[in-house]
Amino acid sequence: MNYFCTIKRTPSYLLVALFCAVYIPFSIILLVPIDLASSTSENQPLLALPRNVTFAIWRVVYWLAFFLTWLILPVLQSYLESGHNDNAKKIRDALRANARYQFLTLAVGLIGMLYFYLYAGLSLTSLKALAIALAHSYSLILSMWLMGMGVVQIPRALFLNSSPERMLASLEERAPTLHDHLTESRTQFKDVASEVRSLVPIKDGPFHDWIDDLLDEVPKAGGALRTLNRSQVTEEYLSSLSFRLRKAKMSFARYEHEWNSLVWNAAELKDIVDADASRALQFRLRKSKLSPRLAYFHYSLFRPSIYKLVGAVTTVFSVVLIWSEIAQGTRASVLGFISISTFGIIQELLSFAVIAYMCIAVYSSLAKVKVFNIYVLVRKHTEARSAIFYASQACRLTIPLSYSYVSMVPRHAAVSVFEEFLQKSINLTPLGKYVATWLPRFILIPVVFSYFNLYDRVQRKLGFGREFGDDDEVVGNRAEGRDLINYELTSWRASG
Repeated sequence: MNYFCTIKRTPSYLLVALFCAVYIPFSIILLVPIDLASSTSENQPLLALPRNVTFAIWRVVYWLAFFLTWLILPVLQSYLESGHNDNAKKIRDALRANARYQFLTLAVGLIGMLYFYLYAGLSLTSLKALAIALAHSYSLILSMWLMGMGVVQIPRALFLNSSPERMLASLEERAPTLHDHLTESRTQFKDVASEVRSLVPIKDGPFHDWIDDLLDEVPKAGGALRTLNRSQVTEEYLSSLSFRLRKAKMSFARYEHEWNSLVWNAAELKDIVDADASRALQFRLRKSKLSPRLAYFHYSLFRPSIYKLVGAVTTVFSVVLIWSEIAQGTRASVLGFISISTFGIIQELLSFAVIAYMCIAVYSSLAKVKVFNIYVLVRKHTEARSAIFYASQACRLTIPLSYSYVSMVPRHAAVSVFEEFLQKSINLTPLGKYVATWLPRFILIPVVFSYFNLYDRVQRKLGFGREFGDDDEVVGNRAEGRDLINYELTSWRASG
């Protein structure tokens, strides 16, 4: 949360919701291994809980995640997206938007109830199972796709970082596209800011305070002013203008931060590459705590070796994870074989490591994906509505990730509490059984897409441009990027 958001400027009610939504999915790194190990009686595990305590924790985790993702976070997100200046109207807009969403969900649910009635009859238990199965199916698709991206991107990023030359080339190739985004977002912000300043001559009216709040968010000068009539300045117009200003301002702040980070990193990588001749490293933009000679060995030799080592380890993890998903439920599953061959502390530590890597793969991929250029995570510059959106998606993946791991590892003892509480509901219908059994095999699709960088090609065919996906994969002209970076560095030096 501190990496992506500025905690001191985030309201307390948002911090509580964000903390719960982020804490719940990462809690399974401990909860699932403890649950599985506590169900095994052969050897004493490292950590164990009584079955009734584990059951109570799973109930809290599931229902808290349910209410967060289906009620609390959507209402908060709609509240933050409302352009109104009055809190009561923001709440009204949020409730109305979520009422429409819940109505559509109910309509889909009625179709599901008809399907369920034909197979299992209607009862409180069957309705609960229907809700779990439908929600699990969507979330499992998302988790499989993100995991397939992550298990390829993590080792690739580590090996890329192990070579300063390749990393510098990658930044130079990204620079033209990112600079274009920065220029476009700056122009859009200036246009909206000029429209806001055009309200100054007619601000003495019922919306005086609202207009003053908008004026406080824009520069005092710059850009041609528009001519507005008082009749144009309505509540709906100001609501739309507030939303467009917030969006343009956050977009500009995002690209400005990304551009400055790219230029800074490119300058440091260029210093590292140039240091090969003298074997002494001195950075142009900052002072290192290490001596020039020691800095050279650290950044040119030691750190790249660590990246390569960790890259090799994560490659092994990725291959094992992909194969175990494909071979789930068969003797060919590597994780299945290791699981039935280990007991107690060893089995629990193995579960910790594998689930932790699954979470890293999924959530690192989720953090890189931008949706329609509206929701995006930026270090220290993430707006509240984007933070809520990504936290909600992360929270939705809690149960699918737990289910995915539990399904991959057969046990040699009693059924775990997770299986007793949720897995039976997921497997109750033919829909749930089919999705849970065959969907994990489709992890190969995002793996192939990520390995061969097919996302750009598919998006262009579909006409989406760069509305989805990761900007890190965008490639431009390297020479042009190098010139843009050098020009920016010259500007920095001139400004001190």
